[in-house]
Parts: sequence; structure tokens; C-alpha cells
Amino acid sequence: MINAEKQPLLSIRDYHFEFPSYPGLQNQALFKGLNFTLNRGEFWVVLGAPESGKTTLGRCLTGVYPGLTQAETSGDIFIDGEPVSTRSACDWIEKTGIVFQNPDEQIVSTRCDDEASLALESLAFEAHEIQKRLSASFGRFSILGKERRNPVSLSGGEKKRLLIASLEMQNPDLWILDESMDELDHDGQEFLMNYLGEKAHNENKGILLFASKYKDLFQDSEVKLALLSAGQMNIQENDPHHFEALLEADGLSLTENQGYKASYSPPADQTCLFEMHNVKYKYHGNTDFSLDIEHFELKQGEVLALEGPNGCGKTTLARIVSGLIDPDKGDLTLFGASVGRAQLNKSCGYLFQNPDYQLFLPTVAEELALGLKFSGLDKKLRNSRISQAIDLFRLPSSDAPPALMSFGARKRLQGAIYYLLDKHIYILDEADSGLNFRDFISIVSELRTKAAALIVISHDSNIQSLGADRVLRMDQGRIFEQESGMSSKRGDNPHD
Repeated sequence: MINAEKQPLLSIRDYHFEFPSYPGLQNQALFKGLNFTLNRGEFWVVLGAPESGKTTLGRCLTGVYPGLTQAETSGDIFIDGEPVSTRSACDWIEKTGIVFQNPDEQIVSTRCDDEASLALESLAFEAHEIQKRLSASFGRFSILGKERRNPVSLSGGEKKRLLIASLEMQNPDLWILDESMDELDHDGQEFLMNYLGEKAHNENKGILLFASKYKDLFQDSEVKLALLSAGQMNIQENDPHHFEALLEADGLSLTENQGYKASYSPPADQTCLFEMHNVKYKYHGNTDFSLDIEHFELKQGEVLALEGPNGCGKTTLARIVSGLIDPDKGDLTLFGASVGRAQLNKSCGYLFQNPDYQLFLPTVAEELALGLKFSGLDKKLRNSRISQAIDLFRLPSSDAPPALMSFGARKRLQGAIYYLLDKHIYILDEADSGLNFRDFISIVSELRTKAAALIVISHDSNIQSLGADRVLRMDQGRIFEQESGMSSKRGDNPHD
């Protein structure tokens, strides 16, 4: 039961934050006199476009920032009336906890049970209590049975489930979840929203969930909505109509005229580009999953939406199509001819779930230039195309270091890299994660101009409804056809 009188858990007062500038990356103040209050028992969803400062704010609230960032700050952040700056981040572990936007930045252990136990072990909990909490949390977030698995082997959504389960075991007063809805399947998103609302209300907790896209699940009256934009916090209940206009202006909600088909329409007589027959694949040491595809095909110029629950095989299928792994059995053809990994790798552009798996050079220009190295274009034309891509994909500058760019900007850089390369197939594997609708639609639309086949993997039903030519659903390593041009809404799918 919560107290009738509201108790402020988090108070942000006149807070300013500005990262230092670096060559090619001129930073401006992220927060300009930011004010916000979260009371015990409240669940807030804070929306914001990429580069709005959501991730930075979350790390400020836990004491991780400013840390070693050399950022300039002023103002105050209080947890239960105590300034966050009075303690180091590790000393706030009983009061605050965070799930990072990129799970790979947070996971440090080689076993799931070890990862989930870290916080409680540091607090000297007894082994039997840790095991009790672990069993309950792993069961609640559908990762029971994966205790001994290396987190590296989990899907993107399963990694987020692991970190949410770890946070539940820690069970601090203030929960901060940075883009934790992205990469979760529909059931997982729906469960998480209900769970967080109940957690806040029943246990007098404070919950902050950051998101780059407005979802229908946020309509619950128990959820409070805010928008972080231009360094300020805008509260929905203060002016609902203005709030909706701000969401649209920042690309966080969809308008009626948005879609993938505006820039390109595939021909009526589409050529069959790629096919797989009787393909089977199983990961070594993983008895929970096997891929079994009787038939799968891609047509030239089409956008194919691929959906399904976490761990169902979408990424595994994408890795085979892109030539990253060989199937154990089965036949693959490209334009009717048998094809192997090397040919597929040359023919396919794959935008990974985690952009950091693909970005490794010091500057944006070097990342964009790498693929053009053997293109045969002269230097002047290469530089012209690179400049065009920087403008199209809203990248900071040619000299900007990708390692210091936001997660969303690194995603846009992925899109720009493949935009410069002529591929027959482009795969966007949860590429909408951390992006607003406007940025994701822009990436897909620009890639469509290549007249290639696109596979769009996403759990967001709004993304599916933007104009895919076909929708396929995967479940337990198999493919099921959906009605053409439709996404499977809740209750439409017989395999749920």
C-alpha cells in the first residue's frame, strides 16, 4: 500500500549538462535548467528522439555520469532528498538501478545466473536468497532454463529480459529502463508495462521507462507521459494537444501519410531474387532451438516484414541469408543459381541489432569510405557520395568519432554505410531499436531506392504497418505466412 500523501523519490532541479566538444563533434547543452519530480508509486514513460539526452539522464540519475566524462553540470538531482553527487555510483545500488539501452555495454559475465547475481553478491546476500530470487525472476521474464547459457548466445530481446530480471532481483527504489521495450516481442512488451505499473503501485517504487517511439501500450491511465525535448521536460497532462504536436514534430508518432512506399514502387512482375529450401540449422550446445525452413523466398524490390517472439530464429535466418553462417542442411539460390556464403556476403547488406558490432574506425568518413575503397570511383566522386550520405542520414560530420555518437546516430551511420553500397538484399535486424519513426522510415526509404529486397525485422506493430509488401511470422524456428501487407495484431496469430 502506498501512502496517501505523495512522497518525492526523485527531484531534478534546474539541472544543466553539457558534454565537452571533440574534433568533428560540437556538443551543445543537453539539459537547460531541467526540472522534474517523480513520486513514490508513480510509473513514468519519458519519450525522446535520439540525441535528446535520455541515456545521459538515466546515467546521471544513477551517479554514473558525470563521472569521468568531463561534462559541465550545474543544478541538483536528489534521491529521497539526498543529492546524488554525494555518493559514488556503486553506493546507490540499493536506491537506484538501471537497464542500459545496449545490453552489451552492461553484461560482464559469461553465465546468465552469474550476471543476474552480481548486485546481490556485492550486497553480501546469502546464496539461498540469491537462488530464490533468481528462480522467481527468471521464471517471470521467460528466461528460466538459460541459467548456464553465455549471455552472448542470447537474442537481443533475451538479453534485455536477463537485465530486467537482474534489476528485479536487485529491487531498488528507483527503476530506470532505457529503451527496454525495444527488441521485446509483443507479449513481452505488454507484460512489462503491466508489471512495471503494478510494481510502482504495490511496492511504492518509482519507475522511469525511456522510449524513442510512442506506443499504444502507453495509453494506460496509470502511466504518466513526458517528452524530453530541447533540454526540457514536457508533461502530457499539462497540455495534451500540445504534447501530441510535440511528439509528431520530434518524429515519435506516426502520421497518416508516412510509409515506405513513397520513394519506390516495385514492378508488378517481380523477379524471384533469393530462395532457400529445406534449410536446417542448430547452434552447438544449444538444445533449446533449431531452425527448420521448408521454403523461403525474396522477390526483387519488395519489403518483407519478419516478426515473431524473442528467440524464434529471426536473426539466425538473417545470418544465413547474409552469408554469416552456413546452414547444416538445405539449398540456397540467388537468381536461380546455387550460392554459398561468399556470394551471399557480397550480395547482402546486414544492419546488426547492435551497431557496435559493425563500427570500428575512428571517424564517420572512414567508416563510409571503407566500402567504397574498391568501387572504382575516383576520390572526388567518393568524397561527394560520402558528403551526400552524411546529409541524408543526419550524421554529425565527416570527422565525428562514431564511438562518441549516440546509439541512434550510430544506427543511422549503419544505414548510410549500406546506402553507399549496391547490394541485392538489405536486412534491418531490429534496426528501429533506439530510433524514432522518422529516422527509421528515412533509412528504409533511402535503401528502397536501390531496388533491392529488404527484410525488416521488428517487434513494433506500427513499423510493420508502414507498407511492407509481405509479412512473415516466425515461431520456434519455423516460418508462417501472414496476410499480405498486414501485421499480426494481438489475437490474430493462431500460434500465440
